Amino acid sequence: MEAAVVLKSDPFSWKAIQAYKIAAALSKRYKVYFVAIKEGVYFLTDWSPEGLGYENFRNYEVNRDNLIFVVDRDDFEVRGLGHENLWTEGFKLVEADEREIGKILKRSTVVGVW
Repeated sequence: MEAAVVLKSDPFSWKAIQAYKIAAALSKRYKVYFVAIKEGVYFLTDWSPEGLGYENFRNYEVNRDNLIFVVDRDDFEVRGLGHENLWTEGFKLVEADEREIGKILKRSTVVGVW
């Protein structure tokens, strides 16, 4: 089974952390795509969840072989983000266009959108 978790807004919120928590849990058994689009791409930047009063989601148990981060290439570039700004080192990261993201969502058995 493949699953997709889509984060499209509120990247520095409990909602984004919950989306990641679900993706991390699913990755223990399934292939999971964590898709960041629109403002959601900022979730992947090196920000401090503790500084905003949240738990450090980066310590969640996750199967790095099964979790793939996917960013909308245009949303990533428009915001001036580069791979050096990200906390996702050690994970697979794919830059995709809307058509490629659509294919991922279509073939996923489960899709959650935040």
